[in-house]
Amino acid sequence: MKTLQNTPKLAKARTKFIAWLCITASVLAAVSITVWFAIGGQRAFTPQTLEDLLASSTELNPVQKSNEMCAEISCIEAWTTNIGSFLRFRSASEAEYWAIVLGDGVIRNEDLVLDIRSLELTFEERRAAIDLLFARRDWF
Repeated sequence: MKTLQNTPKLAKARTKFIAWLCITASVLAAVSITVWFAIGGQRAFTPQTLEDLLASSTELNPVQKSNEMCAEISCIEAWTTNIGSFLRFRSASEAEYWAIVLGDGVIRNEDLVLDIRSLELTFEERRAAIDLLFARRDWF
């Protein structure tokens, strides 16, 4: 019966295996970091509030109306602006339900709903509202 000894051949094989393991781990780490940044990093996993979304839009005169509007429907956040009312729900399916209930003039993106039923918007105002609602979407 032969026993394994620390021969030069075994040492070379061990070195090759360790080098292969290090290279594979480095490639996996590089791919993981690239994917992380491609999907937006931590921001992709953090729910974005309407307050965050509307913070840069002071010309739209955003006013929080969560207490009034969310008492009637089960939203968790509501804001009115010059270009419509933005509502945020707990889930995309809940937002879809309320978009159907509210009817024409309501546009939904994931857990957000934009209600422009009572407004007569110009083309540019409507476009600004859509751009704001779909701010995290890359159209082109």
